[in-house]
Amino acid sequence: MVLFAHRELLPAIPGSGDADRLALFGLLLAVPALLAGSSLLLIRRQLTSGRRSQAPPRALLRLSAVATPVVLWVLLGDGGYAACIDAWSGSSHFADMALLLLPLLVAEIPRIVIGTATMLCCEIDDEIAGARLVPAAMLPGVADVVPVARLRLGWPILVTMPCVLLGVSLDVLQIDRGLYVFCLGTSLGSTLGTIAFLCVASVVLPYWFRFAFGTDRRLPEPVGGKLRETAAALGFDPARVLLLPTGMRAMNAMMVGPLPAGRCLCLTDGLLRALDSESLAGVVAHEVGHARRGHPRLLMALVVIVPLLLTNPLRLLDLDAIDVSWQALVAVIAIVVGWTMVRTLAHRFEHEADAVSVGLLGAAPCTRALMVVSRLAMPLRHGLMGRALSLHPEERRRWDLMRRYEGDPEFRAGFEATGRRLRLGILATVAVALLAATAMWVADWRYETVVWHLHSGDVAAARQLLTGIDEVPVRWQKTWPLLTQEVAAAAELAPEATNWASARAALEQRAWRRGVEVLLASGPAAARAWFSLAVEAEPSPSDLQRAVYDYCAAAATHDPERMEEVRAAVRRLGFPAELSPVFGS
Repeated sequence: MVLFAHRELLPAIPGSGDADRLALFGLLLAVPALLAGSSLLLIRRQLTSGRRSQAPPRALLRLSAVATPVVLWVLLGDGGYAACIDAWSGSSHFADMALLLLPLLVAEIPRIVIGTATMLCCEIDDEIAGARLVPAAMLPGVADVVPVARLRLGWPILVTMPCVLLGVSLDVLQIDRGLYVFCLGTSLGSTLGTIAFLCVASVVLPYWFRFAFGTDRRLPEPVGGKLRETAAALGFDPARVLLLPTGMRAMNAMMVGPLPAGRCLCLTDGLLRALDSESLAGVVAHEVGHARRGHPRLLMALVVIVPLLLTNPLRLLDLDAIDVSWQALVAVIAIVVGWTMVRTLAHRFEHEADAVSVGLLGAAPCTRALMVVSRLAMPLRHGLMGRALSLHPEERRRWDLMRRYEGDPEFRAGFEATGRRLRLGILATVAVALLAATAMWVADWRYETVVWHLHSGDVAAARQLLTGIDEVPVRWQKTWPLLTQEVAAAAELAPEATNWASARAALEQRAWRRGVEVLLASGPAAARAWFSLAVEAEPSPSDLQRAVYDYCAAAATHDPERMEEVRAAVRRLGFPAELSPVFGS
């Protein structure tokens, strides 16, 4: 979140990063691991000698986790790494994404490994409660740490998948300039592109999950055969019922994959050890029940697709025009309402999955599994905050519903009728969101096609479309003058261009020179359009070119503070003598 927030909210000053400064700030990436290492030394000394330090080891371990986002924020900003990413990645989105994730992995991988060893020692300390000393030879060694650390490292590995996939997808899109601009420059294209990306990521996710966490097909027998038989009885591929090794530290089961393609069911080794075969069959039936009732698709439709469709229609509210405090209040209300809906839906889906298990095996297996896991693992919190944040219903409610669903036909019929109404409601919500989005796509299409044609290189079509538009709605009034300037500039340099190859050749040769002329004659705001086209047409724009454009863009948006920051960066980079009237002392 910190990485992407910094990139989106605080765009880097071109040329503000350098190797010496980055190397100095890069040393900060060792801070999380050093804190975790200090925690490990303290807890080991505490266990072997009984001496307790004033700095609690657990507190240092938590501090190491907090240190990672803080260090990344400083590295991107004061360390100049964000500017280095812009300079090094060029036009490759994959390189940009890889460079962005690199410091996160450098900081987190050693911290997680060292923190795992610390956590194991803290568990020993909790168990003995200072009653005796522990010989150093009895403390967790490499063989004890590696399996647990491998599991915890699965999460950063898993997070890299959608980021890398997004970078690769955007690079592939650049092969077709028209399609690339359609997906990034129009609301219809961005929505369709996002949905397509989510579908691809959903198919890749189960396979990547299996790699990230090292899932294994070898379920212990004879229980493995019974579990595969249970899955097959509900129409699920038995070959996709897998073992998730956790070093016997987790009791859980999960259906991985929002879409049927590649979807797999993973059971942890701790769960297999804790439950008998009948209870495990109940768990498998419950998890397959989620897929059988279409819960992943329903959640994706309501939680992902509907907000995505409503993004463009919400522009009509013009929330940017209201006071910041009211914006914050609206955001809080939206979060509370959204979470309440997700929580309610998640509770309902857990009950429906329980009902599938009851329908196949009766209430006893799933109920017994729930009772055993609740007794052995950390129980659900039953306080007000615990109930508000939990996506699982309380155990007592689940037991009661399973018994009633099994023995009361009238209750069962009502339960299924509620499920049908719920699905109709979700379908109606998606339909309304789609209608609202379609209305906005139609309303904005005549303006967005100008953007599409211009940046696809069809300058002639963009200029023709622009002449037919007399007035623009309020939501376009900030960006429309800037777009109009770019079309006029492109029409002057490449009036007959109908494709990106011809437009790029003309802009690459003449746009920068014309921008310098306008900058010296009319000022930075007037020159913005020319430099924008020059930077876009240049395969690998230099730091100086990007900085000059950034300076003019800040002038066009009336941002004097950023103008001064960029002016200082241009002076550090060095500029040709012809720009001395603008950037000279």
